[in-house]
Amino acid sequence: MNMSLLDGRDGRKIIGDLAKYYSLRQEQPSAKSFGIYDTFDWRLFEKSLVLYSSEDELILHRLSDYKIVHHAKVSSFPNFVWDFPDGSLKTLLAPILEMRRLLKLAEIHSQSTIYRILNKEQKTVVRLRYEEIRRVNQARKPMFCAHLHVEPIRGYPRYYRKTIGRLGKLGFVQIEPETIYFEALKERNKTPGKYSSKLKLQLQPEMRSDEAAKIILRSLFRIMKVNGTYIGKDLDTEFLHDFRVAIRRTRVALSQIKGVFPVDTTKKFQREFAMVGKLSNELRDLDVYLLKENAYKKMLPDSLRDEINPLFEFLKNKRSRVLEDVKNGLSSRESTKVFRTWENFLDEPPEGSPTAPNAEVPVVKLARKRIRKRYTEILSTGAQILEAANDEKLHALRIECKKLRYLMEFFSSLFPDKKISILIKELKGLQDNLGNFNDLYVQQAYLLKTVDELPLSDDQAKKMTLAIGSLIGNLEERTQMVKGSFSEIFARFASPTHRGLYHELFVTTKGKAGP
Repeated sequence: MNMSLLDGRDGRKIIGDLAKYYSLRQEQPSAKSFGIYDTFDWRLFEKSLVLYSSEDELILHRLSDYKIVHHAKVSSFPNFVWDFPDGSLKTLLAPILEMRRLLKLAEIHSQSTIYRILNKEQKTVVRLRYEEIRRVNQARKPMFCAHLHVEPIRGYPRYYRKTIGRLGKLGFVQIEPETIYFEALKERNKTPGKYSSKLKLQLQPEMRSDEAAKIILRSLFRIMKVNGTYIGKDLDTEFLHDFRVAIRRTRVALSQIKGVFPVDTTKKFQREFAMVGKLSNELRDLDVYLLKENAYKKMLPDSLRDEINPLFEFLKNKRSRVLEDVKNGLSSRESTKVFRTWENFLDEPPEGSPTAPNAEVPVVKLARKRIRKRYTEILSTGAQILEAANDEKLHALRIECKKLRYLMEFFSSLFPDKKISILIKELKGLQDNLGNFNDLYVQQAYLLKTVDELPLSDDQAKKMTLAIGSLIGNLEERTQMVKGSFSEIFARFASPTHRGLYHELFVTTKGKAGP
């Protein structure tokens, strides 16, 4: 059981008071410093996990009860999951962290003292660990929390219960196991779970559509601003990714939530965000290919894996130059003006306009109409592809699915959570198929184009051509496999069950909107 002082009184003195009632034996105090880590978007916290580092050890705790899940020895702190030593800890963290960097959220200094309560036979019946926690390098300053862990000893439950009661009378109260974690972060003005790239909106069905649209767009702009400040720091690739997704969602909102703003205003911001998004296209492409380095090499025979290294060296050098261009582009006067005028527009109260006929329409009505239209078009295009597979139509369908997905996420709070979640999940499965097809298709073209740009000797060029040829052959094989699975995935998406659910949520109006 974990206990804490009610009012910051001297914990050591209070434990000393236990000596009036029990025989205590104190062990040698120990001190340790711990770093607390998570990703920028709190991926470990969202899984009720917390990662600590101390000297050469990593310790993964379960936040709910503070049990150790895994630990591992390291020679240096691993910034990314691929830097971890092979083992169960890496296996567990890989699907959680993915490509995100671990950031140090806080560093604390813990000084612990073990006290053993002895019975008349001098046997340990209860074990106490008193811990004072301070910020690192502030050992002489007041602690920001003190805790007492009370550990029962098998065979002596009565002593444990009596000790808990006595500590309560002396000023300790029971606390949750994760309290130390929250107090350490609070002391650094950090709020777990504060940032997420996911939209967490709560719209009201009868709300004006222009007002609802601005709520959606303000949320996206916050994500844009937060990530925009970190792109230049180049901590990991997801700051750019989240920034770009927020821009893409903004453009979809402007084009698909139709008739809520004046036409000229909508077109103006569509053009401007297209310009801003284009600034980072090449950088994102390079990030994607560099993140695939290990996956690409695994596709090659052992004899060719080293031969492709010049490609990735070339891409890394190119990325450094392109990153500087992106930083300059996003901080330019033109981009700064786009963000400033956009923020001013979002802060303005709703304004009627002859070219904004849907401004005052209840948002649930407009949401149903727009989602219904996108869904109908997807069914039509998908049916055409089933009759005659066409790469261009597959690419077009991917874009349509993205628009539908964003619309459903924008307006999800207007509909029963369980039902719309089912539809979003099924849509995501179709999107994954189409996205994988597009990625594999584009990767082959990019590799063919890039190999001609590499400054290679004749001998290197021959080996590189063999490696790229083998890689493209592998990618093409996967492309056809993904393409071949489209019909089954689309059939599931367009099944009578899901069509009925779409009709229930977005066609009929008898059911009450909302969760």
